Amino acid sequence: MKISRNKRKANNKGITLIALVITVIVLLILAAVSIATLTGENGILTRANDAKENTEKAEEDELKKLIQAEAATYFEDYEYTDSNGEKVKIPEKCAVSQVEGEKTVEDGLVIIDINGNEWVWIEVPKSIMPEGLTFTNETDYATLETALQTYAGDYRKTEYADEWYDGCGLQEGEYTQLKQSMLKSVYENGGFYIGKYETGSFDNPVTSNDITRKAVIQKGAYPYNYVTCSQAQAISEGLSVGNKTSSLMFGIQWDLVLKYLEVNGDWDTSTHDASYYLKTDSSSWGNYRNAEFSVKEGNKYATYNGSVLGDWNNVPRNYTKPSYNSWLTGDILTTGATKRNSKMNIYDLAGNEWEWSLEKGEDISVPCITRAGNYFNFGYGFMASSYYAFTIDNNYNDVGFRVSLY
Repeated sequence: MKISRNKRKANNKGITLIALVITVIVLLILAAVSIATLTGENGILTRANDAKENTEKAEEDELKKLIQAEAATYFEDYEYTDSNGEKVKIPEKCAVSQVEGEKTVEDGLVIIDINGNEWVWIEVPKSIMPEGLTFTNETDYATLETALQTYAGDYRKTEYADEWYDGCGLQEGEYTQLKQSMLKSVYENGGFYIGKYETGSFDNPVTSNDITRKAVIQKGAYPYNYVTCSQAQAISEGLSVGNKTSSLMFGIQWDLVLKYLEVNGDWDTSTHDASYYLKTDSSSWGNYRNAEFSVKEGNKYATYNGSVLGDWNNVPRNYTKPSYNSWLTGDILTTGATKRNSKMNIYDLAGNEWEWSLEKGEDISVPCITRAGNYFNFGYGFMASSYYAFTIDNNYNDVGFRVSLY
C-alpha cells in the first residue's frame, strides 16, 4: 500500500512539531538546572560570593591584628590627621583602623587598642563650648555641662541627671571626680570615644549573674549581660587603655552620641528628618522584635520565648530574623552581627540590649538608668533615645552596657 505524498508530508510535519516541543522542554530543563547550579544555595555564584566574603573577612581580621600590634608602639597620645584634614587626638597604645570606611572622621573614626578592643570617636563641636574655661573651680564644670545639655537638649529628659546615688558602683567623691574628668576631656579634645560594640565576652554565655567572664569590645561576642549597674561600672573601668579613663557612659554622653548621629549619620530624610530615627522610631536600624532583617553566616543568636533565653544558635546562610508579634519575644544577637544595625560605625546603639549608664533616675527605688531599648521591645516605643529605670540589684538577659573612653 502506498502512502500519498501529502500524507507523508503531514506525518513529517507532525514529527517536526513533536521534536521541537521536546527540544524546548529539554532546553528549559537544562536552563533550570544551569540556573540552579549557578544561583542555588550551593550554586557556583553563591559559593563564589561566599568565598569572596570569607576572603574579605579574613583580610579584615588580619588587618585588625596588624593594627593591634601597631598600637603597642605608641607610648604617648598623638595627633592623627585623616584624608580630609580632620585632626583627632589618639590615645597612647591605640592605632587608627585602616579598614575601609573606618579611618576618617566623616565616616566614623575607629581606633583599635593594644587589647584588640575597638572604639569610635564622638566629635563634639568646639563651637558650642564656652571659651576660656580653665576648670580651676566647679563653676567652669557646671558652665560646660549646661552648654553641652543645651546642644543635645532634644535627647535629654530633665527628670534624669548625672548625679551620684548609692548603688552606681562609685563613692560620691569618685563619681564627681570621674564626671569632671570626662567634661574636661571633652572640652580639651573636642569629643570622646565609646565602644564600637556593646561590651561582650567570648566566654560561654551564662543564664545568671556572673562577672568572671573576660570583657571585650569586639565583633562576634556574646553581650555581657546578667550584671548589675555597679558591676558593669567595675568591668568598664578594667577596659581602660594607656593613660585614659574608661567608665559607663554618663547621661550627657548618651545625649551627645545621639546628637552626633543626628548631625552626621546617613539617614533617609525624604520622609522624616534625622531626629525621627532617634526620637520616634528606631526600628529601621535597631534590633527590635518588630524589625525584620538578614544576618550573615558566622554570627549567632538566641531566641527569647517570654521567660527563658534559649540556647545560642549558629546563623545559617542568609538567616532572616523575623518580626515577632507576641509580647516578650525576640532574638538577641552577638555583637556587630549585621551592618544594618549600625550608624557611623557604632553597632547596636538601638535595641539588642538596654545599656547601663551613670545617670540617676528621679525615683530612688529604681535609680539605675538604661538607654536605647532591647531586642523584645518595639522600635517605635523604645527608641535609641529612650530611658528605662531599674533597681540597683537588677541583672537580667536584656541589659548590657557600653563603655566610654576619655
